[in-house]
Order: sequence, then structure tokens, then C-alpha cells
Amino acid sequence: MQTMDKKSIIADLKKVASAAELDQWYEKYLGKKWEITVAYKSMGELSPEEKKEMGQKLGEIKTEATALYEEKNTAFQRDAINEQLANDLVDISLDLPLVKTGHAHLLQKERRLIEEICQSMGFIIEYGKDVVTKYENFYSVNIPASHPATEMHDTYFLSQHDDQGDNLVLRTHTSSMQNELMKRYGVPLKTVVPGKVYRHENTDASHDTVFWQLEGLVIDKDISIGNFKEMMMSLLSAIFGKDTKIRMRPAYFPFVEPGFEIDASCPICEQKGCSLCKQTGWIEILGAGMVHPNVLKEGGVDPNEYTGFAFGIGLNRVVAIKYDIKDIRYFTNGDLRFLQSF
Repeated sequence: MQTMDKKSIIADLKKVASAAELDQWYEKYLGKKWEITVAYKSMGELSPEEKKEMGQKLGEIKTEATALYEEKNTAFQRDAINEQLANDLVDISLDLPLVKTGHAHLLQKERRLIEEICQSMGFIIEYGKDVVTKYENFYSVNIPASHPATEMHDTYFLSQHDDQGDNLVLRTHTSSMQNELMKRYGVPLKTVVPGKVYRHENTDASHDTVFWQLEGLVIDKDISIGNFKEMMMSLLSAIFGKDTKIRMRPAYFPFVEPGFEIDASCPICEQKGCSLCKQTGWIEILGAGMVHPNVLKEGGVDPNEYTGFAFGIGLNRVVAIKYDIKDIRYFTNGDLRFLQSF
């Protein structure tokens, strides 16, 4: 019968200085060929009384040795984790972030600001869709099939067709939502529609094939040109500053009658004359007018009972004027040097 010495087992464990040595100790005393197992097997040589005494002794040795092993193993694992954390330590006191934080695009920031101005004036915000039918884009807003805007040299036509068999188009103005909104909400109606519009034309510093527009539509009883002028003064003053002046010039647009071009006093030179306003002190801002009776009829509104006005602001142009940006193509060319300037 092999005898076991608990003191020597524990003494060997205390000498263990690494995880590798601990594994060796475990294989010697608690593994598949552990000495305690051998001792258990040799108990067959003992009498029943000796077996009981030896079994109790071996059980105590095994229990204590196992507990001490677990304690030592946990300590080695903790030391290994602490060492790894020390090696991977990140200095969180660095002044600059490791990843640059982005910010809103200047165009979207100003668009949202103008939306908030319109909401404060009682307008509801609608966005519509980029792909529309020829009816929505042209016919519903009093643009006849013979108008040049309906030709391919002005408009992007898609290969997909609507229910009438006509090619779908990329909207050329957000006025394409007027008919739908009149039918959806009825009258009175006060809404603005910001969104991208698409024009098939050559690009230059003041023209692009894709730009943002904000369409406004107000319909109610007894709406007059006076109401329209007051609204434009309030809106443009909120955008460019309280001292902004406006002037109205006659203009033709198929969906309004009468139509106007709205100019604002130059916010850069304060009407003293500069290159932006071409020394005139005035900058063309938007096209607008009183909603044409045909547009009201097409939207299910009685033009004898209701009147209204509509306006369309080119947001790219407004932001370019406000920040004295010389070329609106900077908004879409993806140059980070420009985007990070604002």
C-alpha cells in the first residue's frame, strides 16, 4: 500500500511559480495518472477497517489539494489578464479623437433650418418622390404636352412606364406634388415640399443637373397678392436677416397667374454693389405667383371659391448666396476640403 503525504503535496504546490508548472503538478497529483488514484487502487490490499480509514484520509487530501489548485490557477489567470490589459492600455486622455467626427453637410444643415422656419410659420413638410409621372410633373400643373420642358433636351425620361403607357420622369420641380397634396389634404392647405430635382442641362457655376428645391403652396379663401408679398417678406427676412428687402417683377410660369420673380437685397454688400449682385444691389431668389385656376381645378378645388399662391426656392442658390460660394457644383463634387470648411 502506497502512503500519501499531504504536507509534501502542498509543499510541491507552493513551489509552483508558473501556469506551466501548475499543469505539471496537476498531472502528477490530480491527473489521469495522479498519485492519489494509484493510492486508491492499492486499497484493495487492506482490511475493511483499514480501507475506511485510508479512504477518509485520501478524500481529505484530494479535497484540500483540489481547492488549493483552483486558488492557484485563478491567481495565474488573473495575472495573465492584468498583463494583457497593461500591454493593450489606451490613453483616454488624448486631446484628439482617434476617429474624426463628421458633421451635417452645409446644404442639409441649411435645408433643415429653412424647414424649421416654415414650420414656425404654420407649414406642413412633405417630401414626395423623385420619380413621377408626366401627369404629375407637367399636365397637373398646367404645363401642356407641347411645352419645351416636356422634351428630352430638358427632362430625364426613364425606361419605365406609368399606367397610361407614358415614360416616367425624374421630377424637374417639386411642384409635381401640388396635385397630390390638394387631393390628399383638401383645402385650406399650407405646405412646403423640399427635395431633389433633376434638369437635363449643361452645368456651370450657377447650374447643375441635380439640386435641391423647396416648393411652397398656400390655398385658402380670399388669398391675395398682398398675403403672398407679406409671406415672402417674412420668409426671406428669416433666411437672410431682418433687414432684407424684396421686390417683385412680372414673370411667366405656366402654373401661376400672375407670376413673379422675387429679388432680395444683396446680403453680402447690403445693396452697395458687388460681384455677386452684379453691382445692382439685388439678387434673384425665387419664382412664384398666384396658383393658376387650371391647377386648382385639376386638384379638385373650386377656383371661384379658393385662391392661393405658390413659390419655388432653389436651396443650392440660397445657400451659395448666404455663404458667398461662387460655384454651386461644390455642393455635389465630394471635395472634402470644401465640405470641411463649414
